Amino acid sequence: MRALDQGMTGAMLKRQERHEFSKPVGLVVACWTDEAFLAGMMEAQGSRDVTVAVERPEPGQIHVAITRQVPVKAPALIRSVIGSWLNLTQNDIWQQHADGSWTAVRNAKPKGLAAEGAAQITLAPSSDDATQCEAQISVSSRAPMVADMVEKLMLEDSTKLLLEEFAWIDTHG
Repeated sequence: MRALDQGMTGAMLKRQERHEFSKPVGLVVACWTDEAFLAGMMEAQGSRDVTVAVERPEPGQIHVAITRQVPVKAPALIRSVIGSWLNLTQNDIWQQHADGSWTAVRNAKPKGLAAEGAAQITLAPSSDDATQCEAQISVSSRAPMVADMVEKLMLEDSTKLLLEEFAWIDTHG
């Protein structure tokens, strides 16, 4: 489903997305925590210089660290200030729960911008080996003069990339 809710909470924009994967939870988590799969997906999204590191510090917990350059899809005025590419650092912490569900906390920080993005992703098993996914995406900026514009652009871009991740897992996972 496309954006279900978009609202302003203080200095933060939020949006919620829902998706159903026709794959079991374990397979969806395996895709989102596989170095080669993630690198291929992010390169297909237009990123370059993608580096992915995955650690499993304990059973039921997976840490994913990603650095990459992402193309800036913004008005020329913003690109003239921040450039055509942003260095982005993303950290996902996945946690398995007793009921078979998984949650991930994602934090993304573009270098050189007083802004950051986050997502809370929940995967839950449903009938017929399918997986229900709910994701809440949020962005915030501390740049007073351009905060509103930066937040809106980041929210749109973050949502677009997440929807592309859903599609990539659906077709390549």
